Amino acid sequence: MAEAKKPAPQAEASSDAKKSKKNVVLYVVIGLLVLVIVVGGGFATWLFLTISANQSYGDAPQEHVAEGHDEDKGSKKKEKKKEKESAPPVFDKLDTYTVNLAGGTVLQTEIHVQVANEAQKEVVKSYLPRISSQINLLLSSRKPEDIATLEGKVKLMDDIKQAINKVLGAKDDEEGVMSVEFKTFIVQ
Repeated sequence: MAEAKKPAPQAEASSDAKKSKKNVVLYVVIGLLVLVIVVGGGFATWLFLTISANQSYGDAPQEHVAEGHDEDKGSKKKEKKKEKESAPPVFDKLDTYTVNLAGGTVLQTEIHVQVANEAQKEVVKSYLPRISSQINLLLSSRKPEDIATLEGKVKLMDDIKQAINKVLGAKDDEEGVMSVEFKTFIVQ
């Protein structure tokens, strides 16, 4: 009987080896499950934040229109507005204008205009001689006290915008100049 007891420690050692292998496999399976949960949770969080961000900026999913039906004008304007908001602004430098104001003082200003896209920028460039003429006439008709205040400068910017859009034959900002900016504005 004493001899029969000696093989028992080897059986215990082999059962401990089997248990340790089972423990390693168990740890690997648990680690993989945790990894899948973390990656899945990260993906779900990214997806949720992406959808939330798009909805907060008004990027709702587009509905498809069946063939043969016209889209209403409101949705076309919304699509153009989305394009305009997503694209960076397009500016074009006109000229540096130096004119005598009505009171005898000199105004020197560099004017930039914002247009809807690159194609519109080319249209403005093609009309540049006529635009420059109208701006020179407009600037030289002003008195120094008319443009001394912030309100006077803002009104001048609006008047220049209207004059340019009139030359271009634009009915709205998307067909013409969206804004006028003064890079320099020196009255001497």
